[in-house]
Amino acid sequence: MKRFAAVMAAVCIGVANTSAVFTVKAEPDYTDTEYWEDKCTGQVASSDREACNAYAEYVNSQRSSLESRLDEIESQRAAIKADLETYAAQITEYQSQIDGLQTQINGKQEEINAKQAEIDAKQVEINNKQIEIDNKQKEIDAKQAEIDETEAEVDSLKSKVKNRMSNAQPSMRFNKYLDILLGVTSFEDFLRVITGINAIAKYDQTTMEKLVGLIDRLNLQKQELQTVKAEMVEVRQQMEAIRTEMEIARNELQAQQNELVARQEDVIVLQAQVQIVQDAAVEKEAEMRAASAQIAADISAITARMAALAAAGELEDIPTVSSSSWYFPVPGSYRSAGTWAYSSGYEHLGYDFAAGVGTPIYAVGSGVVLSSANGCSTYGGLGNMCGYQFGGAYGGGNQVHYLVVVNGSLYGVAAYHMMLGSPIASGTIISAGTQIGNVGSSGNSSGPHCHIEIMYLGDGSNFANYAQTWNGDLAFGTGWQGSNRKCDAGYGAPCRIRPETVFGY
Repeated sequence: MKRFAAVMAAVCIGVANTSAVFTVKAEPDYTDTEYWEDKCTGQVASSDREACNAYAEYVNSQRSSLESRLDEIESQRAAIKADLETYAAQITEYQSQIDGLQTQINGKQEEINAKQAEIDAKQVEINNKQIEIDNKQKEIDAKQAEIDETEAEVDSLKSKVKNRMSNAQPSMRFNKYLDILLGVTSFEDFLRVITGINAIAKYDQTTMEKLVGLIDRLNLQKQELQTVKAEMVEVRQQMEAIRTEMEIARNELQAQQNELVARQEDVIVLQAQVQIVQDAAVEKEAEMRAASAQIAADISAITARMAALAAAGELEDIPTVSSSSWYFPVPGSYRSAGTWAYSSGYEHLGYDFAAGVGTPIYAVGSGVVLSSANGCSTYGGLGNMCGYQFGGAYGGGNQVHYLVVVNGSLYGVAAYHMMLGSPIASGTIISAGTQIGNVGSSGNSSGPHCHIEIMYLGDGSNFANYAQTWNGDLAFGTGWQGSNRKCDAGYGAPCRIRPETVFGY
């Protein structure tokens, strides 16, 4: 479950970063996990329950799809370990596929970003159109208020005219002409009608002109109102067109996001495949090393070299010229894997200094080279166990094991995966900073680096005796994976120390 949770987190993070900015959600965007986790966690509003239930179904479907693919890969673990070199040879192909998918993902992310920018721009247009519509509505309301006010004034004046004319000529049969007069809608109509009515000349001319003016203003106001209404209809149509365009863009974005998630899932599956091969390689190397307590070849020759050095007085001099501090072994490198475990959780007993092939490797202190294994190709690969046939550790490739004194304490040091032809010879007296080899990728290695292990062996005054009586154990009595003595776990000499404690992180 931890593995799956981490995988789902990776997918969720990758998708949340691209979809959290949705403004319009015609259909729920369940890949926006940050939005939905916030909405559907804790007390869920009744209006959101249906959507949250649908989101839960979506998460379960995604989990089921990805987990089944990962479970299928996990079921191959035993077969991978049994035929490690065949599967390891596919790592390059897997990595090529991962790189290709990553390129697709990057391109898809650019498309998503562009599409989101388009959607955001459309939303700005819609917002601006809504402001325009709101302003038009205010204008319409103001025009209607003007019309209502003018109509009230016209009605009042018409009623006044009618009453005054009726009172002025009670005996005239004038009703049909009055009705005609009050029904006109323009000054021209009014003049045409009024010429046929002699009695109108006696009426207050000022009042009549005011009525005609009001009627003309009322007609103008109505025309202006119709114009504004027509403009608002046009703006609404424009906004709906923009909404349609944005909906199309949103659907395109959703499709792009779905494709992005699919590509991310493919990467996760391939990475899981690579991880299992790497884990199998680590397990196999650990098992093979643990199966042989003493794997240094020709120990008698090494013992003879140490005896000759002792006879010459060179071993006894080492404690007196011991380094006062640790010398950094691979300048310009970075830590690609640390101690005591890989990121996958498998035990890792050393510090991996990643650097380009050929980068010099230096002695961390002053001492003597006990064992040197050389003969593996500079480039090995996962599952490549080269190293033991040349007197070294299984999978360590070209390697050097040496004894040093630092700050008065005795240490055994192992340096693995060197370039072919670079390991310094057994029996060589070294000082802190002496070059002992070059970075390679020999043995069980997925890339150029130097794997370094450090074992604390007690007081430095025992240097000469230890060198002459060393039994060829490349773990210096500290054990291998699964059964080893770690100083920070409370063990005394011999025990393994974390290189990070002296070289940093």
